Amino acid sequence: MRPAFPLPRPRRVLSFRWNAAAILCFLPALLTAQEVDFSGFGATGVRMYDRNPLTEFNQEFYYEGKFQADIELSKDIEGQLDFRGKSDDRAVILREFSVKFEYMNYARIKVGNIKKPYSIEGLADRDEYIPVFDSYIHRRNEELGYAGRNVGLMVYHNFNPEKRPDMPWSYAVGVFKNQSYVTSAYARGTYHFDSWYVSLGYAVLSRSHDDAITTHGVSADAGFRSKRFETGIELFAAQDPEEGIRRRLLDLSDRVLTAGLRSLTALRFDVDGKVVEMIEPFVLIALYAPDADATEYHTLEIMPGVNVFVDDDVRLRLTADGLLTKDRFSDEYGTHGSVFAAEVFVKF
Repeated sequence: MRPAFPLPRPRRVLSFRWNAAAILCFLPALLTAQEVDFSGFGATGVRMYDRNPLTEFNQEFYYEGKFQADIELSKDIEGQLDFRGKSDDRAVILREFSVKFEYMNYARIKVGNIKKPYSIEGLADRDEYIPVFDSYIHRRNEELGYAGRNVGLMVYHNFNPEKRPDMPWSYAVGVFKNQSYVTSAYARGTYHFDSWYVSLGYAVLSRSHDDAITTHGVSADAGFRSKRFETGIELFAAQDPEEGIRRRLLDLSDRVLTAGLRSLTALRFDVDGKVVEMIEPFVLIALYAPDADATEYHTLEIMPGVNVFVDDDVRLRLTADGLLTKDRFSDEYGTHGSVFAAEVFVKF
């Protein structure tokens, strides 16, 4: 939960110094690189939550931004720096540093603080993702350790129909380590045919020390993508390491399986007006059960929205994230945590 008051000034000063040092460390690489491409985005808007205003914020005005540098160090080596900042933290952080090595046609090596290849949503960049919010399932997968970023080494290939149509596969295999004592490994493959695709993924998390536990997760998805329409469905099943440890202490089975389903559909209509170029309505529907043995307790997510493009790189984004949750403490659905956002988004 976000703190009720802003962080004290000393924390902000330390954050600035750390990031200034990081920039200075990589400045020589930027200056001596053969080519540097800069990209990023900025966003600002308002979010309105279904919360108790006496104990939590029920609205917030926010801003955030990304500045990324892709550095061509040689013909086969490329570095990446990804800086992020947002009003919640009021600080800029180095979210990713990675190095890519390409010595073979169908394999690249990537090392750094990188994304875990567990799902479509987890691999999508913020400026490519259609809704304002991540789905509830993705947020839960990140809390459990299956999604998000960690320091790791990954071998991968992304399908490119223009350059390499003879290789209709995308794949990623990687090993990751977080800042404590959790090691994870991932394998994911996608087959592309025309505008269709189908994927399978596997993850294993191993926690050592006092609360040692090994858990597994699988994902599967299929969908269709074109210029005017896209739709897809994802299925997830993963063991919950935190709940598994808790139940083990109660002399119960530590095999606690979570399950989820997520579907996203979007349409795109050209307007060709002086102000609006394209309208993109969408809807995301998801179902998440924290315990597959008690599916009567679950969260149903309905997330409709629309993106209004006034330019290819400028859009107004409206998203309503409706959460209907039924747990052991209530016989009726609760809507706590639902949120509506209106956002102006610009990428470069």
